[in-house]
Amino acid sequence: MLLLLGCETDLEKLKGSNNCVRCYLKGVDLTGAELKGANLNWSFLEQAHLDRANLANANLNGARLAGVSLQRTVMTGADIRKATLIKAVMNNADLRQADLSESVLSYAQMTRAALDGANLTAVVLDHADLSRASLRGATLFQADLTGANLHQADLSRANLRWAVLELADLRGANLSYADLNHSKLERANLTGALWIDAIHRCSNQNCDGKAY
Repeated sequence: MLLLLGCETDLEKLKGSNNCVRCYLKGVDLTGAELKGANLNWSFLEQAHLDRANLANANLNGARLAGVSLQRTVMTGADIRKATLIKAVMNNADLRQADLSESVLSYAQMTRAALDGANLTAVVLDHADLSRASLRGATLFQADLTGANLHQADLSRANLRWAVLELADLRGANLSYADLNHSKLERANLTGALWIDAIHRCSNQNCDGKAY
């Protein structure tokens, strides 16, 4: 049974056409589904199961995905702008080159996720778990990473200008060649972080020079 709580008509529409705008698919089980290039613009997919699905280049702009399970899901190049992914489980997900700008991922679980080259402009990732995630060359301009777990994350060459990293766990993180101009690092833990040619200029007068 693929259907748990969603509308069967909407699910059949998605399966038949790969196009389901503003569909109600709460709690559906689409584990391992082939949804490459699917149009799920503004659809409601809260608590859905999409583990190991292929959502490469899919349109999830504005989608409601709170509590969704996307473990080991392929989402390369996907349009996930302005989506809601609060408490989403995205461990080992492949989000390289995806556009998640202005999305909300508070408390999301993204351990070992691949986000190389992803657009995370103005994204909300407060208290998210990005430990050991790869964000090489990602754009995190004005991102909110308050209290986020970035332990051993790879942020080399990432754009973190004006990002909020207060109380973030950056122990052992790779910040080589990253741009941290005007980022907020108050009370962040940078023990063992790699800072080869990283650029940082304090955003205000309260920066603690000892922290970095």
